[in-house]
Amino acid sequence: MLELGKQFRPSTSIVYPPFKNGKYMEEYFYEHFGNKRLDRIYIPIFWTNLQSHPGFSSQKKNYEISLSNAFKKMPPNTKYFTVVQHDDGPQLSMSEDVLVFGACTGNIPLPLIYEDRNETLKNATHKHKKYIASFIGTKTHSIREKICNLTYPNTYISTQHVWTSNVPQHSAELFIEKTLESKFCLAPRGYGRSSFRFFEAIILGTIPVYFWNDIEWLPYKDVLDYTKFSVSIHEKDISRTYEILESISNETYESMIKELIRVRHYFTLEYMVEYICRI
Repeated sequence: MLELGKQFRPSTSIVYPPFKNGKYMEEYFYEHFGNKRLDRIYIPIFWTNLQSHPGFSSQKKNYEISLSNAFKKMPPNTKYFTVVQHDDGPQLSMSEDVLVFGACTGNIPLPLIYEDRNETLKNATHKHKKYIASFIGTKTHSIREKICNLTYPNTYISTQHVWTSNVPQHSAELFIEKTLESKFCLAPRGYGRSSFRFFEAIILGTIPVYFWNDIEWLPYKDVLDYTKFSVSIHEKDISRTYEILESISNETYESMIKELIRVRHYFTLEYMVEYICRI
């Protein structure tokens, strides 16, 4: 592990998504890494906490200097890796050979997940599927605008234009309720390439529908076949969304639900740590 001061691992008061009760990905990995001996040296920075702090911009130069000095103390040709959940990836200068495991950007995709000690989503009660699909969220990307412009019967769409980390409890409860009542949960990318709701839908037992444009940012493709438990739609095919969903037979849908339940453990922080260390 690279020797870095505690200033690189600040705490945060931000609770987002609203179901987060515990650690973000970077914090969890740091706690469970245990200074394992790997081929690369771990850069222990809580990127989400650090870069979301209001004082980050003014202190960025000082962080750059401290990080650079830490690298200089290491043997030449040392290889590194880091774990980042933040949508923008690491915003501090590092060498190009740093392997970045990222939830929205980097070299190797990770699921955009968080710790929920209350298991709010896991303990939700299943409901009758009254909608073919639903989307509740903020229009943080043009793809979401296009999805909300679609008109189709038997769907539930609720959006807002301004993103905030302070999600009202009634909005969080509405997301759970409508997702449980839907066969499919529309999970378009937002500001970042991924979406929390893709993985939240998996926990809730609803088939996620991922919408993307430049890179299909789905993790663990070396071990998972996403066609068996989810739907992935490129931006150019958004107009065909409901045609695609309607073409899925009841038999295929039930098979997808069974596979979703079987692979759900891959989208836990425990598996994430195991996967990163193995890679």
